Amino acid sequence: MPTRNIIVTGATGRQGRAFIHALFNSPTATSSDVPNYHIWAVTRNPTSPAASSLLQDEQSHAQDITIVQGNVNNAARIKEIFNQISAEGGIFGAFIVLAYPGLGNKGDEEKRQGKMLVDLALEFKVDALVYSSTIPPGPDMDDAYEASHRSKREIELYCKGLGERGLNWTIVRPGFFMENFEGFMGSLAVGILSQGLRKETDITLVASEDIGKVAAGVFQNHGRFAHKILSITGGSLSMTEIKAAYKEVMGKQMPSVPSILAWLILKLSAGARNVVKQIERNYDVRVSGGYPTLEEEVEAAKTICELQSFRTWLLKRKEHHS
Repeated sequence: MPTRNIIVTGATGRQGRAFIHALFNSPTATSSDVPNYHIWAVTRNPTSPAASSLLQDEQSHAQDITIVQGNVNNAARIKEIFNQISAEGGIFGAFIVLAYPGLGNKGDEEKRQGKMLVDLALEFKVDALVYSSTIPPGPDMDDAYEASHRSKREIELYCKGLGERGLNWTIVRPGFFMENFEGFMGSLAVGILSQGLRKETDITLVASEDIGKVAAGVFQNHGRFAHKILSITGGSLSMTEIKAAYKEVMGKQMPSVPSILAWLILKLSAGARNVVKQIERNYDVRVSGGYPTLEEEVEAAKTICELQSFRTWLLKRKEHHS
């Protein structure tokens, strides 16, 4: 059976690594009738520790991974990569993950990168394109207060438009990463969201591992998921519930910066305020029935794998670090 080449942007990040691991370690990966996959992992620095650790983590499949230097801001270089892979037997798939531009930054660069990659997927007749977006704060473009969310919605619409010209797109929409609560940045997130959100507001949460599993499942059954949207969340919890789950599993309080510091950050940072506003907007839209397709999109993702709850994710983390 011919090898299926898949190009992955953001390959050394959370989602890219989770996808590569899931693709090579799915329950059907060793079946004789399952295609062989070869990953072309695009990264700005092929000699970086992140690139090296990717190959180390997947050492049993290192021969199936090619690290290629490429910056998605350099359209000419990315097209060279597409040409290179095309000459190696064609491009079966593209998994597009774009870096978060940062709080308060404009999303123009992200939008330009996404449209360029989608255009190339159509030009090179890629069989399956999976674009990783995000669960939107609401059904309308005006619901997106933050530039990155607006850019992602525009890229989604661009994919759909090219679908009419033959592009087999699938959009995956992850929720708020559970990993965002780890480390020092996690303590900032806990403090800011505890200070800024209403008590009843819950957050749609997702483990990056599950994003990888869902994306891998889409490529393994690309015809079934063509022109579909899959939202990925293991459930929604308020900050009170998140901190209670953490204390129950870990046996200690969830790390958080002091409330006065969180208040000050919210006062000074429009980007932080916009994140809070978007979570609030998403909650309001969901509870009012303004996002009627969300449950259907989540159920579609669940046909690929079980989506872990925040508590399950914590238990795995505890076991890993014990």
